[in-house]
Amino acid sequence: RSLIKTTLIGGVLFLVPLVFIVVLGGKAFEILHLVVTPLSEYIPAGYFGGYMNVAVLTILLMFVLCLLAGLIARSDKAKVLYAKFDNFLLQLIPGYAWTKGITGGLSDEEAETVLKPVLVRFDDQCQIGFEVDRTENGLVAVYMPAAPNAREGSISFVETDRVESIKAGLGGISKSYKNLGRGSAALLADGTG
Repeated sequence: RSLIKTTLIGGVLFLVPLVFIVVLGGKAFEILHLVVTPLSEYIPAGYFGGYMNVAVLTILLMFVLCLLAGLIARSDKAKVLYAKFDNFLLQLIPGYAWTKGITGGLSDEEAETVLKPVLVRFDDQCQIGFEVDRTENGLVAVYMPAAPNAREGSISFVETDRVESIKAGLGGISKSYKNLGRGSAALLADGTG
C-alpha cells in the first residue's frame, strides 16, 4: 500500500509539470499561429522547401521567443523578480518548500536556504530537523519531520544555542525518515558546520 501511494505521488509529481508544459506549449503555438498567419502571405509558397509557411514560421518564432526569454531570465533583475515570486509561493502554498526541495526544483544551495538541515539538542536527546525561520527575539523555528512520512511533522521554537547546522542533504534525510532512522548515523558522519 505504501509503495503504491509513493509511486502514485511520484508519478503525479512527474506528470503534472510535463502536462503543464505540453498544454502551455500548445496554447503558445495556437496564439503565435494566429500572429504569423497574416505574415505568411508575404513569403513565397516554396520558400521553406515546400513545407507549410505558417507552421515553420510559428515554430521559428517560438524558438526565438524562448531564446529571448532565456536571455532575460539570466539577468540579475529577472533573478530578483523570480526570488520574490518564489518567496511569495513559499508563504502562500503550504508544503511548497518541502515539495520543491525534495523533487529537485531547488538547487542544493537554494534548498539548504529554504530547508536548512540542523541537529536540535533537547535536554536528553537530539533530533534532525530543518531550520525554516528565526524570530526577532532570538528563537529558531525548526520543522521536525515525522517518520516514516517526513512531509508530516511539527514546528518547534528553540534557542539558538540548541541548533547546530549539519552537512546532510535533503535526500539523505528524507530517505532516513522513510527508513525509520536506518542510515541516520551517516547523516552526522560529515560533522556539523
